[in-house]
Amino acid sequence: MMSSLRRFGAIVGAAALVVGLAACSDASSSSSSAPAEIDYSACSTDDSADQNANVDRSGKGNFPSISGDDTPVIAAGKGSEPTDKVLVKTLKQGDGALVCPGATIKANYVGALWNGTVFDSSYKKGEPVEFSLEQVVKGWTYGLAHTHVGDRVELVIPAALGYGGQARGNIPANSTLVFVVDIVGVATENLADELVLSGATATGEELPAGVTVTGDPGVEPTLTIDESVAAPTEQKIYTIYKGSGEALTDDQTVLYKQVVGGFGASGQTQSSWSQGPLQAPVKDADLTGVTIGSRLLIVAPIQGQQAQSGQEATPNRASVFVVDIVGTSSMQ
Repeated sequence: MMSSLRRFGAIVGAAALVVGLAACSDASSSSSSAPAEIDYSACSTDDSADQNANVDRSGKGNFPSISGDDTPVIAAGKGSEPTDKVLVKTLKQGDGALVCPGATIKANYVGALWNGTVFDSSYKKGEPVEFSLEQVVKGWTYGLAHTHVGDRVELVIPAALGYGGQARGNIPANSTLVFVVDIVGVATENLADELVLSGATATGEELPAGVTVTGDPGVEPTLTIDESVAAPTEQKIYTIYKGSGEALTDDQTVLYKQVVGGFGASGQTQSSWSQGPLQAPVKDADLTGVTIGSRLLIVAPIQGQQAQSGQEATPNRASVFVVDIVGTSSMQ
């Protein structure tokens, strides 16, 4: 249970919340009419502004040559590198499901620097990877939207839409990135009915001292932390409301919304409720058997450090997640 809770904390990306909350912003701007080849009405999210501002799908840009069939090989680029937009070329047209903005997809890929040096490859690892288009560099967020399952696409990503001036592993700062990506699958969200979400039953389970959660089931909760109380030291999942939906199984991916705070966060909280649902593998999140529509409180303690020579001791802290289970996701 303890190791699973640590994995869940890593998945939701807030284990370090109590150190300081960072605001996030997406690059966007107004644009002219959408490219004719994209039917924006086919997706619930209209990202035409982002597409027109950041993507060139004409296929006429400066693309390094690609060879190989099962495993693509990227040649070194020649001439000038792109500086503003992601260049996208469809090398092979698939006929599968549409990838909408923000979707979770399964893909095989190889990535190289402009000089042809490969820095990562799922082909060498032997299996495709699953990821959300909201959790990758902007070049992938924009460039892989509106593709289809079965497509093989080449992306040339300028540094501004990659890692910018920050070095990342074996990727130097200010690097142009070149990818070949095979779209293997796209997740379909199965959101619970509103009656399931609002019809959850309060359990009356006692929460840790200093933690208060208010709000009816199916609506965004409010999390309050009283930091005059010592931070909890036990990793645990509490059930605030038990949902009336089906129980989650190991082979599923759970859709959830969350509000995150913590002991040591100075009263700050962060909510995902204004966005689409987050997701995580049920097994990794240790949520097997939890019913859809449930509201959980997850506590992940952070051990303080004893005082050392010339340094002050740091107190125990804890990240606190209020998680609403809103559905499941399946890969097509």
